[in-house]
Amino acid sequence: MDTRHGFLSALIAIGLVLTGCSSQPEESEITTYVLPQAPEQTAPGLVTQQPLLVVSPVEMALHLTGTGLVYQTSETAVVQAQQNLWAEDIVRQLTRRINGDLRIKQSRYWPTERSAAIQTANVPKLQVRVNEFNGHYSGSAYFSGEWLLVEQAGNLKTIQPFSFQVPLKEPGYSAQVNALSEAVSRLTTQIAQRLSTSSLYQTE
Repeated sequence: MDTRHGFLSALIAIGLVLTGCSSQPEESEITTYVLPQAPEQTAPGLVTQQPLLVVSPVEMALHLTGTGLVYQTSETAVVQAQQNLWAEDIVRQLTRRINGDLRIKQSRYWPTERSAAIQTANVPKLQVRVNEFNGHYSGSAYFSGEWLLVEQAGNLKTIQPFSFQVPLKEPGYSAQVNALSEAVSRLTTQIAQRLSTSSLYQTE
């Protein structure tokens, strides 16, 4: 009887272990996100009519440059998501978005990303530096930093801090991306307004 009882107890124990394993939640699937981009321009003739403005690659705080979306959980703590990732390098996405937005929102200059094909020695430049680009425990997306305009001659024309907080419409990383996109739109509107009234070339 003792032997049979011990055998039954062992079977029950094994059953409990198997049941416990099967009840563990499955690992979440990885979701990737893209920052909405400005629509492509369809009038290439504008390129030759407007003086160039080089949009330098965005400079971001180191903790924002990983593959995961960033969320601030307290005044002193931030976490990088492991299952919710940027589909493409966020520096590249932000630079492209800023460039595209500025082509639409102002007509004084033709923004273009830096490349080996463009001689940039005597071309004005825009540099955006980012300190915050993340969700926040307050329920908003935070986007802050500063932007600089450098004249054709290499002199600093403008340096402007910025800080935007956009409430999320609902919880979740998808809503965070949409709120961050709105914050970027507010920044490019601010920059476009300044470009429309700034003389960056010596001949202007």
